[in-house]
Amino acid sequence: MLKSILTVIVLSNMSFTSSHSVENEKAVVGGGAINEKERFFGKKPTNNSSDGRGETSGKTNFDPQRIPAHLFHALEGLQRYPNYLSRWNYDVEDADRLEAALEEQLSRVRLQKRQVIERNAVLRRIIEKSSRQKDCRGGQEEEFDLFRGPSTWEQVQKHVLHPRAYNAIFGSRQFQQQHDSKSTIPTVREVLEGNIMVKLDLHNLSEWLDEELFDVYSFPLLSKSFSVKVKKALQAIIDESKLCDNELMEGFGKRPVDLDSIGMSWVNDLLFHLVIRPLAKQLFGKTEGFEDLDWRQGYVAGYSHKPSEQRGAQRQRLVPHTDDSEVTLNIGLGDVFSGGDLAFWNLRGSPQEGEFVGKFHPQIGYALLHSGRHLHEVEEITKGDRFAFIIWARSWGSNRDKICPCCWLMRRNTSEGRSAKMPKHRCICGPGWN
Repeated sequence: MLKSILTVIVLSNMSFTSSHSVENEKAVVGGGAINEKERFFGKKPTNNSSDGRGETSGKTNFDPQRIPAHLFHALEGLQRYPNYLSRWNYDVEDADRLEAALEEQLSRVRLQKRQVIERNAVLRRIIEKSSRQKDCRGGQEEEFDLFRGPSTWEQVQKHVLHPRAYNAIFGSRQFQQQHDSKSTIPTVREVLEGNIMVKLDLHNLSEWLDEELFDVYSFPLLSKSFSVKVKKALQAIIDESKLCDNELMEGFGKRPVDLDSIGMSWVNDLLFHLVIRPLAKQLFGKTEGFEDLDWRQGYVAGYSHKPSEQRGAQRQRLVPHTDDSEVTLNIGLGDVFSGGDLAFWNLRGSPQEGEFVGKFHPQIGYALLHSGRHLHEVEEITKGDRFAFIIWARSWGSNRDKICPCCWLMRRNTSEGRSAKMPKHRCICGPGWN
């Protein structure tokens, strides 16, 4: 339970900004869509209150409802020490504050869980209506259902992938039927369910991927027609949501839309298992410290010179930040626009952190694959609308179980030092403590 609460707290702070472009001023990251909390660069506001009313209460400055570090310390104490609160006998009010802070987080979990369940039920009805429209189903001349997904690799080739992506992936030995072998080609279902570990041949990757910048790779991934269909399907759902008399759908389109919520989980699963996991293992496994990836979140974000929730274009730019992911896949879904380049500022936690390394102009159907700790920003859109399909991938099983959220999100180096057995920085969740 404590680890679940800690995860919820961390997920509420998913984007961390660089201070190179904004100093001594207050800023909201991502227009409230990625990070709900205000961030302060430079001078920090003075906090003399534990109840938010400007009055000092209690004997100590312990304030877990307003100061995340206090709550993290208390959670670690509860996890590590038997009868932890017995040490607080001198000030029961601190225990009251901790209880209130935990109840507040649990209330958020329960509220958001209930809202997700109820909203998804409404979305299913909207999708049933939207999926009958010609644009969402790909036209009467085609049998492919965007919401149901593919059942054969032929459908993937015809309706989903860019030809170069298909050739690179299915040119690998794993997808070639060997006449002298009893092995069979993995099925679409086996890959979507993650039952097969896809292995891509290196010689095919060299012809498919380009290293645009240091540790940032670009490659054609989705067909232009599929990219357009995803964007049109999303717009149709947003349009229908405006006609829906349900308060849970108010502002739908104001924030990035998760593909799981709109009935297209198969897209997330296909790209995660077929592309992200095998590529990430080849490109980032050693540098980012994971054995495999086991979690993904895929969503569509929109940018515009005139942001509008009606079009699903939530913001005009996005300040420099790192993602709460081990690896990020960013795919252009198009529209005609000016500006909106992805600029990169090197890896957080490296000596070169914050140094500008270059930029990339998004192209429809083309993907960028990069480490989540690579500082990057979306430059201002000066004309038109720009849409991006983004998948965050994590490793809960071979990475995040060995390091606390503070060390992970700030990318503290746990391997430097006199030897691998004596790390320079020892995390409370690592073997040095446990």
